[in-house]
Amino acid sequence: MIIHNKSIAVFDSGLGSLSVIRGIRSQISKENIIYFADKKNFPYGQKSVGELEQIMASTISILSSLSPKMIVVASITPSIQILSKIKSMSTIPILGLSIPLREATKITKKKHIGILGTKAIIKGRHLEERIKAEVPQDIFVTRIDASQIIEIIERGIFLNNDEITFNTLSRTLKSLQETNVDVLVLSSTHLSFIRSHLVSMFPSIRIVDPTFNAVKEIKQYLKANNILRKSGQGRIRIIVNGDKNEFQSIIKTMGLSGPVESFEKQLLQ
Repeated sequence: MIIHNKSIAVFDSGLGSLSVIRGIRSQISKENIIYFADKKNFPYGQKSVGELEQIMASTISILSSLSPKMIVVASITPSIQILSKIKSMSTIPILGLSIPLREATKITKKKHIGILGTKAIIKGRHLEERIKAEVPQDIFVTRIDASQIIEIIERGIFLNNDEITFNTLSRTLKSLQETNVDVLVLSSTHLSFIRSHLVSMFPSIRIVDPTFNAVKEIKQYLKANNILRKSGQGRIRIIVNGDKNEFQSIIKTMGLSGPVESFEKQLLQ
């Protein structure tokens, strides 16, 4: 197969990839996509670095066997913790996601930004290192563990239970109301799905979403290497290694139809 017709493989521990895939289908709609939902290992944000390395090695091996033209790690936790190691796992180009801190620092007026993310990101040294490197010392940073929000997104609860969704968001984000944060950085691709909720609850706070930059980087890479697909309508192949029926029901509700394949191999031995 001519390389530009090959697929872009996108994966994370479940629904998070879909926020990146939506961007790909919107911005570079001719691209074919392999969407691998690693639900058996959800959430990545509660795994140790050693566990993540095992999961990534197995997943990259699986996706490499499908011969995509690039692999996108659509999860910030492994991207920020072990991306260089992940890239060494395959000869296929691998792109990770980054936390858009520099963008947030450019648009804050009150010199106070908030970061929502998994427990591993919020509590980890990797975020601390990024903040020291990318955020000026005169800008204050508030970090919030959004693990409970990410959980109700992955389970699809946010789609059909407004009360639980609102209560979870209100409980998690209560501390925001006591600050002068004017920019909120999403450091999980799952959180893109409740962007409208955040805008409604905090209309004066600007939301910075990492998926926008990710899609831009994917497009730039494909163009720079002359492997951007220029004709045809992109197709999507969906593979999940968890409960196929539940997953198919959730993504259908979220607007992604089509057959879902099961992958039964346990990724984390």
